[in-house]
Amino acid sequence: MLEPASQSSSYASSAVFVGRQRELAELRSALEESLAGRGQMIMLVGEPGIGKTRTAQELTSYAETQGARVLWGRCYEEEGAPPYWPWIQSIGSFINEQDPDQLSSAMGPGAAHIAELIPSLREKLPDLTDPPALEPEPDRFRLFDSVINFLKMLLRPNRW
Repeated sequence: MLEPASQSSSYASSAVFVGRQRELAELRSALEESLAGRGQMIMLVGEPGIGKTRTAQELTSYAETQGARVLWGRCYEEEGAPPYWPWIQSIGSFINEQDPDQLSSAMGPGAAHIAELIPSLREKLPDLTDPPALEPEPDRFRLFDSVINFLKMLLRPNRW
């Protein structure tokens, strides 16, 4: 289910992309704004089979040619997927690719909180201490804040 960027890129660059040029132009524009330091969040939504994944693969190819790092995660529409599944996949792939020093630097002080979401992080950073227990709402806020800070760290130029 998790698809490395290199697989997505080779697929996107080897197949002809038909339709969705307007959407792709908007996505490329948003990417260029992000690369210039004006980040934003874009969501691709639509009925199954409409071309969301293919459009994302095409954007991935373009993003990588611009020097961007791409993390992939997918939603699962059936019951049984854990909470935050796309984030677990995308951050999990990053965790698997990094050595412990790089990982510790990227995760920053929120590493222990992210490890609650992605336990495999503790395999790479075994010295993490458990964060203090909080009520559910503050705990969720702390997790979100840790993930946001991690993503901001990835955005720093010449970092990865």
